[in-house]
Amino acid sequence: MGVVIDDETRSDFRARGFVVLRAVFDPGPLSEEVDRALADGLRASATDNNGSGGIEFRYVPMMCERTPVSMSLIDALAGTAAGLLGRAVLPMRAKGTRYFGGSEAHRDSEIDVASVGFLAYLEPLTAGSGALRVRPGSHVSSASDASDALTEAVETRPGDVIALDEHLMHGSAGGRDRRQWRVDFIVDPVDAAETARVRECFSLTFPADWDGRYDVERYPSYGEYWRSANRPWVERLRELGVYELAEVQERASRRSQGSG
Repeated sequence: MGVVIDDETRSDFRARGFVVLRAVFDPGPLSEEVDRALADGLRASATDNNGSGGIEFRYVPMMCERTPVSMSLIDALAGTAAGLLGRAVLPMRAKGTRYFGGSEAHRDSEIDVASVGFLAYLEPLTAGSGALRVRPGSHVSSASDASDALTEAVETRPGDVIALDEHLMHGSAGGRDRRQWRVDFIVDPVDAAETARVRECFSLTFPADWDGRYDVERYPSYGEYWRSANRPWVERLRELGVYELAEVQERASRRSQGSG
């Protein structure tokens, strides 16, 4: 798993804002793991969340001992992310998601700091069945015009991974229920200004009043299993205050269901 990035792929990613990495992983084990997480990780009373571009979804973080396939993909794609961005990187949240319907054009980040999302869809998706649609090159513009036409459908099969600059305009149309595994990486900040922007990105990932409607005990973000792992970014994320942000959000989630 994982892809070594050559100069041509890196240049294509930087110019167009995305690349498709074909047949990166065996989709069977990940598909089973995502199904299991969504089956036993959502609260019984869970309703749909509303996300960017108006899309409806349900999700569960996949960053613990119950999700070893997801954890191995995070490890494998860290080097790929560093190759695309040309920098040391830190993992943000990994999750399994079931999407319903489509979404309007939007960006996943408006903050001026480099980040990349890896999207793996677990059904074959075509232009007519909900494939990701993008506007190539739109990541280099500061304009946030959601009326920009999404001119390219990114068709994929299970096992493919889309590497997406999080500033790229994208959306989807024509599809219904579909599953996605995703992990994002952000550059490891090197100065005070960049550190502030990276912390802002993490704070938007973990807003204190957000209830994702999943079981935070069984499927935590950056839980004890994550923190005890021998991985190079564990202490760096602690230094940046990421674990505290996740804990605050998960305490709010417990309160919303009357368990804390």
